[in-house]
Amino acid sequence: MPTKAAYHHGNLKPALIAAALKEISQHGVEGFSLRGVARRAGVSAPAVYRHFADKDDLIAAVAVEAAERLETLVAEAMAAAPNEPIEQFRASGVSLVRFAAAHPEHFRVICLPGAFARAPAEVRAARAAADAANRQALADAQARGLLANFPLDQLMLAANALVMGLAHQIIEGRLGKVDDARATELANAATQVLGVGIIPRNAKPRR
Repeated sequence: MPTKAAYHHGNLKPALIAAALKEISQHGVEGFSLRGVARRAGVSAPAVYRHFADKDDLIAAVAVEAAERLETLVAEAMAAAPNEPIEQFRASGVSLVRFAAAHPEHFRVICLPGAFARAPAEVRAARAAADAANRQALADAQARGLLANFPLDQLMLAANALVMGLAHQIIEGRLGKVDDARATELANAATQVLGVGIIPRNAKPRR
């Protein structure tokens, strides 16, 4: 356990975030406490409150760190993917699944309702911009005849439900041990089915 003397030059805050992630891993998002974070970090409870007003404030800080890691992963994946709307959108979804497999505690936090409510405005703006970019990618693909003519909200719902559902199955252990390679394989398989569809091309879908 780190000692108080180990924290200098403002590095206590990231240490508290790291301790919070370990507490979340052990006790869950609902079960961890600021006192537990303080004990794990080797500092007093008042030291935690000098950086975070309450538990929600700490959760927001964890969510911001998670968003930054996820954005980096998505950016790398999209840069490596073909410059086609569908492939770019798919790369984003695969990245989310890989992120969940690699950082389950971060993923659990960003899934909390209101996790970003106390995040800095620029972080919330970046998340909104990413959502808008994904929506625009779908709109572009649809305009080029690459997607069925469903409402965009419906397409976004289906895509998000697929990748989020797969991510939750992975972190809950329902698919066995999943490393990065396996997470990528599963995400590619699932998103391919979404892209192709399960109804034969000569059949008319029921409304």
